[in-house]
Amino acid sequence: MSFELPTGKVKAERVNPKTMVLFSKPKIGKTTALSQLENCLLIDVEDGSQFVDAIKVNVLNEAKKQNISPIAAIKQLIDKLKKANEAKGDFVYKYGVVDTVSALEDHCLLLANKMYRDTPQGRNWQGDDVTTLPNGAGYQHTRKALSMVLDEMAECFDTFIISGHVKDKLVEKEGKEMNERGLNLIGKSASILCSQVDAVGYVYREDNKTIVNFTPSETLIAGSRSEHLKNQKITLIESDDKGNLNVDWSKIFIKD
Repeated sequence: MSFELPTGKVKAERVNPKTMVLFSKPKIGKTTALSQLENCLLIDVEDGSQFVDAIKVNVLNEAKKQNISPIAAIKQLIDKLKKANEAKGDFVYKYGVVDTVSALEDHCLLLANKMYRDTPQGRNWQGDDVTTLPNGAGYQHTRKALSMVLDEMAECFDTFIISGHVKDKLVEKEGKEMNERGLNLIGKSASILCSQVDAVGYVYREDNKTIVNFTPSETLIAGSRSEHLKNQKITLIESDDKGNLNVDWSKIFIKD
C-alpha cells in the first residue's frame, strides 16, 4: 500500500532533542552533571568518570580485562544493549552518554583502517593509521567509522548525548580572521556531526554557575531544533558558598 499525501500540518513528534552534543573545556563539570541524569548510562571511553557515582561502563577497563580492543568492547556493549532493549520491549536506559567523542574517535581508528583495507585502493595497504594517507584521503574513513558507531549507540537510547572537548581554530569569514569555537574532532567530522544532531550546547562556567549555551554565533558552533532550547543560555549547575552543587536538567529536558 503506497503512502498518502498529507492534507494538513503533521504535529511534531518530539519536544526534547533525540541527539545532543555538549562540549566544553576540560574539568568544567559535564561528567558530574551527566551522571545525575535519571536512568542514564554513562559510556566512559577515556577513563574519566572515576570520581563520579553513576550508572556507567568503563570501556577501557572492560577491554583490558578481556584483552580486546576498546572498539571491540564497545561493539559488545552495543550488542548487549540491543538485546536488553528487545527483551524489555522498550529502552532499558532513557539516556545514554558517550564521554568523550574525541576519545571514541581515536578508538574508531582500527575500524577506519579496516574500512580502507576493504576498498580496492587500500587492499595492499600495510599502514596502521589512515589519517596519514596523502591529501587527507583517510579522513573519510575515520568520519564514516565514527558515524557508524555513534548511530548504533544512539539507537540504544531514547535520548543520546555526545560529550566532547572544545577546539578553537582560526577561520576567515568575509575577509576577517576570527577564532571559531567548536567540537574537537578530526577534519570535517565536527561540523558534520553537529549538523546532524538535534542540539549543540557549549558548556562554560560563570562565577558559581555552569551554563549551557545553545545560541549560535559567528564564533560559536551551537544551536537547537527544539524550540525551548533555541537561542537559550541555561544554568545547568549552581554551587553554594560551601561548594555544594545543584544540578538541574529540567530546563533542558522538559516534560513532553
